Amino acid sequence: MKFTSSIKLYRKLRYRKGFGVHSPFTYNLITKVIEEKTPYYVFDEIEQFRKGLLLRKETQHKNYGALLFRIIHFFKCRNILQIRAYTGILSLYLSLASRKNSTCYALEENSDWLNAVKVFAERHRLENLHWMEGDYAENLRKLKSFIPTFDLIFINRLGNAKETTEAVELSQSFIGEKSILVIDGIYKNKAMKTLWEKVKNFPETSVTIDLFALGIVFFDKKLHKQHYKNYFDYGKKQNLYEKRRQRVYLFGWRRKDIQNESAT
Repeated sequence: MKFTSSIKLYRKLRYRKGFGVHSPFTYNLITKVIEEKTPYYVFDEIEQFRKGLLLRKETQHKNYGALLFRIIHFFKCRNILQIRAYTGILSLYLSLASRKNSTCYALEENSDWLNAVKVFAERHRLENLHWMEGDYAENLRKLKSFIPTFDLIFINRLGNAKETTEAVELSQSFIGEKSILVIDGIYKNKAMKTLWEKVKNFPETSVTIDLFALGIVFFDKKLHKQHYKNYFDYGKKQNLYEKRRQRVYLFGWRRKDIQNESAT
């Protein structure tokens, strides 16, 4: 336990706030997206819903919701794909980041997992969020008939190397020059580490950001091929709105501005 804590402390001190990064693109990504702490009111609603699922033990331990939300918001992603929705918590973050200007397709083989989140989505009228249940390969073939590429692809296979590898292979035909690929659990085991190295070395890959818990991949040919590391404590960066609510209420203009941004 102490050894694990020491590793986390080292990563936090060594890889944070864009230390040693000279690329303007990557530095802006780290400081304005990954390290950003701006709260959005929708985070609180989703996390309250998550707590209800936790009581029934029907949710994931990890949550990258706020980070995914900020990536979509920052890069103005329009077409979004999630391979494995699980309980749908992260699907809510993906769809709410730009609900009027984006479309999110959340794939899940086990439809029973989605029962609770479907009620939440209907109540909040998330018309841009589309659940696709059943075999992933079959659903991706359906999507390919009318969506050539996705702006953001989130592979949420929880560090299962075999299933993640299959998901990467299935999603490759949807990757374009402006696509962003996010892979969960890149350090989960030896096989996942090997897969992450393979993805980094794809000919199409330009910039990668290694957040230890997950990896972010860019394919823009205008960017020089480079690999970066940055510490991201997903455990402390999620319930931002709830923790900073008093400050937001104190500055009423800030809360209004945040609501306007997340509604676009």
